[in-house]
Amino acid sequence: MKINRYTVIAICTITLFACKHKSKTFKDAIRNESENHTDTTRAVSATVAADRLIVPGKSIGGTILDRPAGDVIARLGKPDFSDAAMGKSVCAWYADHNKNGYTTHMYFATDMGNDDTSRVKAIRVSSPSFKTKNQLYAGLLITDAQKQYKLDTLGTFKLNGSSRRLYDDKAEGIAFDADRSGNITGIAVYQKGVNVKNVYMAFFAEVM
Repeated sequence: MKINRYTVIAICTITLFACKHKSKTFKDAIRNESENHTDTTRAVSATVAADRLIVPGKSIGGTILDRPAGDVIARLGKPDFSDAAMGKSVCAWYADHNKNGYTTHMYFATDMGNDDTSRVKAIRVSSPSFKTKNQLYAGLLITDAQKQYKLDTLGTFKLNGSSRRLYDDKAEGIAFDADRSGNITGIAVYQKGVNVKNVYMAFFAEVM
């Protein structure tokens, strides 16, 4: 069978187009796979480790609300500061035992007459290494928290001579304190529906 030169040109053109199309499709697939891998990597990197996760109304890191004080102290070690009276107590752990460093505060109480075990009722952290699942942590602006929670302003208190403002979402069981510039200086979780202002008064004395 004789093939003229026009037929040869047509066949070559179709073959070249098919190769280019195949190459483009393959490159698109690789690019899409790469983008999907990047998205997955970002999602994984954005995940907060369990021992650093803040869960409103439930826990911070490995400390869960309503756990016995003895269990918490056995895990974290002797607190750097403690004060107790009338079935209630406050403990604080300082990073590297430095009072000026990041602090973890805990408020314990007993249900007198029903349960004599002192249990965790509130936890506050100032370290930015603790984060909510939506990446809120100390050091960000309070406006970032206001985008995610319905925060009420409860008042002000003094921390190391500086004024702090207290905000909370009572329904969720999470509170934030911030400095005059609006930077979050601490995040607390507590039992939903509780007046966290009383807890902060135990941590920092008078809340105006």
